[in-house]
Amino acid sequence: SSVGEKKFVSVPPPEDPFTMTEAKPVNPHVAQTCTAGPIGLGAFGITTILLNFLNADLIGKESITLIICYGMFHGGMIQVLAGMWECYRGNIFGACAFTSYGGFWMGFALFEILMVITELAPPAKDGKVVWLCVWGVFTSLMFVGTLNANRVVQFVFASLALLFFLLALGVHNTDIHIIAGYVGIICGASAMYLGWAEVMNEVSEIR
Repeated sequence: SSVGEKKFVSVPPPEDPFTMTEAKPVNPHVAQTCTAGPIGLGAFGITTILLNFLNADLIGKESITLIICYGMFHGGMIQVLAGMWECYRGNIFGACAFTSYGGFWMGFALFEILMVITELAPPAKDGKVVWLCVWGVFTSLMFVGTLNANRVVQFVFASLALLFFLLALGVHNTDIHIIAGYVGIICGASAMYLGWAEVMNEVSEIR
């Protein structure tokens, strides 16, 4: 888009960074339903930044309790709700992305809580590597689905895939784990920007 249009990111119509093709409304109310993209992106971005401040060793490990509780609801539940919202709008990509990563956050939070309140043994390092690599592969496949989207969407998924693979390598190497934390902060910040830009685009159109 041109400078004169005052667009913050180049988003092809409809104005939804996670809609690759025109949605097919299943009822007359869908056309008037706003996108849940900024809601899901904000939830994903903020919680990703918080967790990766911890991974980058920039804050104390005692902060994990705050991050996990916040992540379960904002990063988890809010993203799942945003995904269901996008499903209602007929946006399969946004629905798949938000519900999947929302489920990731809820599962991760539950695991961390169970580790504290039960006598579960810590997971084997090899199991943790496989878990992170599977999410890295899933995210890489989702990245392929963004190739027709704007560059910011592509960057979010590319950096997220890189984050998962670096975290997998970081299971056996502390230095790589810290590097992954910085990548995660950048990934989360880009998601926050994308959500904010979508809101600003909408506001500028209303004006």
